[in-house]
Amino acid sequence: MLYFAYGSNLNVKAVADWCRHAGLRVPSMKQPRAAVLDNYRLCFPIFSEYWGGGIGDIEYDPGKWVMGVVFDLTPADMDIIHQKVHRKLDDAGNETGTYKLIDVRVTPLGKGEPMSAVTYQGVSVEKYHIPPTRYYMDQVVQGAYATGLSMMWISYLQSFSIQPGRPPGSGKIQP
Repeated sequence: MLYFAYGSNLNVKAVADWCRHAGLRVPSMKQPRAAVLDNYRLCFPIFSEYWGGGIGDIEYDPGKWVMGVVFDLTPADMDIIHQKVHRKLDDAGNETGTYKLIDVRVTPLGKGEPMSAVTYQGVSVEKYHIPPTRYYMDQVVQGAYATGLSMMWISYLQSFSIQPGRPPGSGKIQP
């Protein structure tokens, strides 16, 4: 299954750290392909206890775009990512967690035809910006560098307002 990652899941190390924290195996997230999701914008309207601040979401916005990475994951690996993003279904199959799974069409950077993928979008989000912590944004930016996203996108990520924070699980705020 092709999965389009745009937030902290860009960073394979951040995903591995969360899996160790949660006591789960690390999914195989090899051979990422940079891609663009058209007609959406990146925002930070969801508060995360794990990260201690705002976390990434996408919102439909014609004419805008979000850069991210496509991973080809097995169903078992997707189940782990579902747990990481708190995707939950009720007995009737309704999305009730933090994020819901949506179908998208992304275009690889460079050569390649548009392709169908899945990604996550917030279920119940605030209408305002919740500044992410410096630690969270560092993880996103490091993931963007590691997966070959453009310097223009990395500069855009660095333009968001942030707040002091803490590494997940540390409880100690860092400036």
